[in-house]
Amino acid sequence: MRYLIENGEVLIEGKFQRKNIVVDGEKITDIIENNPHDFNGKRIDAKGQLIIPGLIDMHAHLREPGYEYKEDLESGLKAALNGGITTVACMPNTRPSLDSPAAVHSLKEKAKVLSLARLEVIAAATKGREGRELTEMGTLAQAGAIGFSDDGDPIWDPHIMRRALEYASSFHLPVIDHCEERALSRDGSMREGYYSNYYGIYGIPDAAESVMVARDIDLANLTAGWVHIAHVSTGKSVNHIRHGKGKRGKISAEVCIHHLLFTDKDLEDYDPAKKLNPPFPTKEDQEMLLEALMDGTIDIIVTDHAPHANWEKEVEFQRAPFGIIGLETLLLQLFKLSRKKTLAFEKLLEKVTSAPAKLFNFAGRGRIERHYYADLVLFDPMDDTTLTNSYFRSKARNTPYLGKTLQGKITQVMCGGKLVQI
Repeated sequence: MRYLIENGEVLIEGKFQRKNIVVDGEKITDIIENNPHDFNGKRIDAKGQLIIPGLIDMHAHLREPGYEYKEDLESGLKAALNGGITTVACMPNTRPSLDSPAAVHSLKEKAKVLSLARLEVIAAATKGREGRELTEMGTLAQAGAIGFSDDGDPIWDPHIMRRALEYASSFHLPVIDHCEERALSRDGSMREGYYSNYYGIYGIPDAAESVMVARDIDLANLTAGWVHIAHVSTGKSVNHIRHGKGKRGKISAEVCIHHLLFTDKDLEDYDPAKKLNPPFPTKEDQEMLLEALMDGTIDIIVTDHAPHANWEKEVEFQRAPFGIIGLETLLLQLFKLSRKKTLAFEKLLEKVTSAPAKLFNFAGRGRIERHYYADLVLFDPMDDTTLTNSYFRSKARNTPYLGKTLQGKITQVMCGGKLVQI
């Protein structure tokens, strides 16, 4: 199928420009200024809309295999497309964990059959995610894994973490670590500080994250390995990352969109949908996260999409599981963040498009250019979206935005040159 997407404001080289996009098959074949009268194909009028590269989310929990009652591959990939995400990376905290080439291959093959959003698989770093014995990273990489993580759990043994970094570096792939010192976090449910005391909720100190961030950075620089710090949420962690970059190892980091919009103060309603790990930052830490994002210390933005069944979250705050969904609200939240903090929308979009594509070496993705894949999102900034139950394609509803209206609306999504019907 050939398409001409005309009259839209296209994100090219970090700026929105009035251009027309020609799509032939699965790729962009031309970007032009004029409107050809003799075009042979379908025309899409994007007047008044922004045309954005398909978003890339490098941290999502799709729950398959083992927890399909929370989410499965089909519902998760449909949710991704519904939110304008055309590439999504799934984490390995499944049952059984994604610690074998067969498990990785099976998921990737199923995603091909579903033909929805593009799936990337992050395999387990240790067998069973128990932190005791490394997985066969070489065969996992051959099966298509793009990184290794025990996400949901930290790699608690520094010797195992060192060996993981050495092994993964042989394949130029990252070890993605959930940095949490469990001896410090224990039974905490929110960030330790003024508001944890005020609300009467047992807190998690920021050091529970930052001490392991510092350890991982030191080990990466010792081994010349690549460590990717997952869901950074404290100013102390930011300082460790900033000072650790540019040395012997490769250091990269991500921040969750919800950590940029919510703070510990926002737990005044004790909403279990807002209980997550790592927890919401303090206002001061949030400002440091934003500064680090804009100056490049933090490389990308992710959702950490963590679906749960309604009955799991419909309990008192302290008893609820950690996790928040985000695939279907990522773009809307980015637009909200740009207006709330007066940040350039274009710069924020870079952190979910070209930046992750470059960091993880996804050829032909993350930008609107000739010969790149036609992964495109049409976004109307003047319309709005009401997040009713019927809006969501995920099985889960653990989001504080349920029933709320956010400015902006995704009008069409194209993945690999195909218009998506969600």
